[in-house]
Formats: sequence, structure tokens, C-alpha cells
Amino acid sequence: MSDQASAVHGSDRGFAKLDLELNDYPGPLKTSLFGIQHVLVMFTAMVGGPLIVARLLNLPDETRIAMLSGTMIGCGVATMISALGLGFIGPRLPIVMGVFYIFIGPIVAISKEVSLAAAMTALIIGGLVQFAWSPLIGKLHRFFPPIVTGTTILLIGTGLMKIGINVASGFGTPAFAKPLTIGLAALMILLILVITRFSKGFIRALSLFITMVIGYVVAAAFGLIDMGTVAKADWVTVPSPFPYGGLQWPGLIAVITVVVCFFATAVETTGHTLAVSRIVGVPQEGWRIRGAVANDGIGSALSALFGGMALTSYSQNIGVISLTGVGSRFVVAFGGAFLIVMALVPKVGAIIALMPNAVLGGVLLFMFGMVASVGIDIIGRNLTSRRDAVIVAASLAVGLGIQAAPPGAFEAIPQALRILVTDGIVMGILLAMLLNLVWPKEE
Repeated sequence: MSDQASAVHGSDRGFAKLDLELNDYPGPLKTSLFGIQHVLVMFTAMVGGPLIVARLLNLPDETRIAMLSGTMIGCGVATMISALGLGFIGPRLPIVMGVFYIFIGPIVAISKEVSLAAAMTALIIGGLVQFAWSPLIGKLHRFFPPIVTGTTILLIGTGLMKIGINVASGFGTPAFAKPLTIGLAALMILLILVITRFSKGFIRALSLFITMVIGYVVAAAFGLIDMGTVAKADWVTVPSPFPYGGLQWPGLIAVITVVVCFFATAVETTGHTLAVSRIVGVPQEGWRIRGAVANDGIGSALSALFGGMALTSYSQNIGVISLTGVGSRFVVAFGGAFLIVMALVPKVGAIIALMPNAVLGGVLLFMFGMVASVGIDIIGRNLTSRRDAVIVAASLAVGLGIQAAPPGAFEAIPQALRILVTDGIVMGILLAMLLNLVWPKEE
């Protein structure tokens, strides 16, 4: 892309001004620190999925470790491909890959009904289907004008708030709602504000990393970190393919259910890829969507091959880039390499995994708020008619309404479709796309 074209497109970024552009390489030290920072914000979400599956299936420690290791290998390799590209695979954008929680239900159900090996087989099949239809999905960018892209980003940011507050409050853990937990989460938000307000350059760009390190130290001072798990962790582990047995047919309904889940990842990945493209100042082109969706598929198949979960691009990227001003894909590529190191050297992963939920949750809440603010910015600059307002209002009503629905609200919907219908973010995005397509542009 020419410098002139880049400048023209970059002018539409809104408030997201970058200190490090897409193809900037800041040197080995800064690249490594920024890369670790980019990954730390998302690490607990990555390992949380496998841990939930392991708990629901009551898996032995050896199997649980295999699932964690396979997932981290998949995340690391797919993140590097996402940033650097491999042929037509990968969008060549600063996007970290992680676990998509929509797959937890199908994995548990298939494992109980058939076997864990069959669940991994279903993920491999679904990943290959995702890879196969990526050229078709790549053409969807025409259905994502700014008003739809902005709505998509706003849905992602607000839709993820529930996850953020659950993590920050320690929901499901002994620390839930305790004063120290809430205090730590609030401290994280305060630290980000202070560092961002009173620092510049390198320090401000590392605001998230510095905040999490301080939170880690404070948590350790209050006795919230048990280093015994680090001592028990192995120094080196070598993941092996098919750790639960070879390929096993999971059944047609199981495959269809998993493919529906992959369609949901394709929709969300499309909106996410367009959003990151806008922030880093490159044209929102179909080949980037194709590369991102193809990477979802190949990364998921690779992860499942080594016993891990299915992957998708993580929305936290939008918040990290917007807040830190670091949009370099080489930084994210290093983050992918660091994920692989954590998979191969369990002691490193164990140290990171000890980060208290309150510390990470406070940072996540801020990140999701930043994601939502990017969406608001895009909508505000492109909301020019009642038609646009209707698209935004309807999409938010459906998307956020589904997120807030009480348990059991969708029991009447068949299980295979329920997985898709109960994902408020995906349904909101699909409605925004549909309304933009069928609603007349002139009233």
C-alpha cells in the first residue's frame, strides 16, 4: 500500500493514534516487553477454557496438562501466523489467538457421549471446514460499512463486560466478592489511569504490563500467591499429537454442532479483523478476512491435534492497541513465540497463571471499556440518519438482550441452534449486517 493511501485510510482511525505502526519493529527489548504485555492480558482467558472443560469432565491431571499444553501450542503458532502470515493464511495484523468459549458445551457433550478423542476429531473437522469456506467469508467485508463495524466493536466491548466483572470479582472462587478482591481490581483500574495520564512514550505504552506487575507484587504481599505450584511444574514438556487416542467419528449431529460454532467464530473474526484494520490504518480488505478465518480453522485443527481447544481471534487486541498505541505485528508475533515457550516450559506458564483474578479482571474491565469506546467513536462519526440509528439500536437490543437473558430463556430452541442463538455478540452482528443489507438507504 502506498504511503498516500495509508495516510488517507489512517485518518479514519478516530482517537486510536499509534506510537508503533503495523510494520514497525522497535528493537528486541521493546518488542519482547510489548509482546509479553499483549499476551498477559489474554493468558487467563486462554487457559480458562481448558480448565473449565477439565473440571466438567473430571479429567486426571495428566489429561488436563495435555489439554493446556495443546491449547497453548495452538495459540502460539496461530498468533505468529496471524501476525506474520503464511501464504494466504493469516491477516498479517496484530491479533492474538485464543480459546473461544462457545466450544466448551459441545466438547463436554461429545466427550461424555462418545469420547474426548471424538471431541478433538470434531474440532479438527470443524477447523478444516472453517479453512475451506474462508474464501467465501472473505467476501463479507462489503457488508461491514463503518456503522456496522462500529456496532460490532461496541457489541464486543459491552458483551464481554460480564466476563470481565466475573473475573475481577473472583466469581466461582473462594475470593469472590471479598474486600481484598474488589480492592485489587479497583487498584488496577486506578493504576492504568495514573500511568496513562502522567507518563509518556515507552512507559505509557507499557502501562498494562507495569500495572499487572504491581498487582502481582501487591497480591503476593497479601499472601494471595502460592509459589508451590511453580515448584511442582516441570521444566520442559514436549506435547504429542492425539494425546487421547487417534481419530474417532463423533457422529453427524456433533459435527454439525461444531460447524455451527465455527460459523459463529467466522462472523466475530470478520468484525474483529475489520476493526483492527481500521485502528492500525490499513484498508479493510477481503484478503485479510480470508486469512484471519483460514487461520482460525488451521489454528483450531492444530490445537485439537495436540489435545487443545478451538481458537479464534481475541477482541482484547482492540483495547490493548487503543490504550498502549502499540500496533506492531512483530510485537504480537513475539507474543505468539512467548506462548509457545509457556507451553514447552511449564514453570513459566505456572508463574503467569498465578496472577490473581482480581488483578487480571481489573485490567480486562478497562480493556473491554476501551473496546466499547472505539465502537462508540466509529458510530458517532458515521451516524448520519435514522436508518443508521435503527441499525445500531436493534443490534444492541438483540445482542445485549441475549447476554442479559436469564438462565433457561432459550430452552425451546434446538441444541444445535441454541449455541449460535445464545451468543449475543454474534446475533447482534448478524442482525446489523442483515439490516444494513435490506433497509433502504433513503427513507
